[in-house]
Amino acid sequence: MKTFPFNLRGLVCGIITFLVFAVAGDAAGRERLVLGLPKLIDMAIEKSPEIAGTQSEIAGAKSELAQADAAYYPQLDTTFFAGPVENTKRPAIAGTRIIDPSQGTSIGAFGRADMTLTQPIYTFGKISNRREAAARGVAVREARLLQKRSEIVLRVKELYYGLVLSRAGVEAMRDTAGYFDDVRSRIDRLLKLGAQNVMESDLYRIDIYSANTVRSQAAAEEGMKTVYFALKSMIRLPADVDFDPADKMLTAAGRRLAGLQDYIDKALAGRPEFKQLEQAILAQKASVEGAISDRYPSFFAALVGSVAGAPGREKFDNPYITDTFNHVNGGIVGGMKWHFDFGILKARVEKERADYDKLLHTKATAELGIPIEVARRYHEVREWQAAVNAYKQVVASSRKWIVAALADFDMGVGTADDLLRSIERYGQNQEKYLEALFNYNMSLARLEHATGDEER
Repeated sequence: MKTFPFNLRGLVCGIITFLVFAVAGDAAGRERLVLGLPKLIDMAIEKSPEIAGTQSEIAGAKSELAQADAAYYPQLDTTFFAGPVENTKRPAIAGTRIIDPSQGTSIGAFGRADMTLTQPIYTFGKISNRREAAARGVAVREARLLQKRSEIVLRVKELYYGLVLSRAGVEAMRDTAGYFDDVRSRIDRLLKLGAQNVMESDLYRIDIYSANTVRSQAAAEEGMKTVYFALKSMIRLPADVDFDPADKMLTAAGRRLAGLQDYIDKALAGRPEFKQLEQAILAQKASVEGAISDRYPSFFAALVGSVAGAPGREKFDNPYITDTFNHVNGGIVGGMKWHFDFGILKARVEKERADYDKLLHTKATAELGIPIEVARRYHEVREWQAAVNAYKQVVASSRKWIVAALADFDMGVGTADDLLRSIERYGQNQEKYLEALFNYNMSLARLEHATGDEER
């Protein structure tokens, strides 16, 4: 037999070893993540464009609040301008006449700077009301952020529960299909032995009874792929990274419901939409007061100053005549500004009051609607909790029916039809139990969402 030289053999072994470790390393790199519901919720919130958009709204509202706060401080207005001016000497005054001693006319240049530093003193609430409205505006958007987070939590829960239950459904249908395969093997064996309690047609009955199981398994597999893709998209997981849910099965144990009124009180006190509405009402009330204050004067103090210079003109100092092009003056003054119009401010106040009344009516509607929604979610939880307990018992009884039917069939006193019906009902009850588990957990999640009490 021809052998490789030592060096070539070593090279081949080295390549094989490298490939083995490369494949192992790649497989380790593609190891599936295991993610629980709290982690998935955190990832979805962190990657959510809705959350990012609402945070941008909060940043904008805080900028408006900063503007309102800045209105308490002095404001400086400055004006600079320059242009051509006629050059001249200082005028002479003879009696009641002002004589221009200039001989001929030439054009020069001048420059001027005017400054006014204004400090509000009393504005009848113009500043304070708008500052209050801006602060409430920040609170409105912060409550909206909580609302968006709550909506994302509910969506993630729905997808996560759907993924866990669809995977469990696939396993349950495979379990049922395994029973049908076992019965097929038993019938084949008994037909070969010439047993009297089986017929050739029993093999066809297996296909008929197992059709619903095959359909349910296919539906569960497709549903699992759909919710997995949706959940993976929500958490922005890369396409080459996969994950498994941390839970293998949902449960209905260990959760006790409080009284209905407790949930209603919690919803009225802590629901983000309700907090958002309350802050919006306070903000609109401040806007109404701000519109009313616009109808009153504003008092202020001001530091004013002006500097001007024209090199081609001689400076003229006279306490009665101001030299527009050559001067330096300034001082502190007090003043009042009062705007009048013919109905504009009045209409603005009426419009702000109408918006305020609208919010009050919206709150009244919410106070009527929220308890109804909470009550509906509460009774849904109780309904599906009862269904879970019932179907859990039914599944256990169905399995016992299969065991008894198998024993009767093996002893020759039971028929294949009775055995197949027991397996079919077992699969149907498994499916209904899983559906009840999903609906129970989702109804509980919706109750938590309705009360503003999100749990993970």
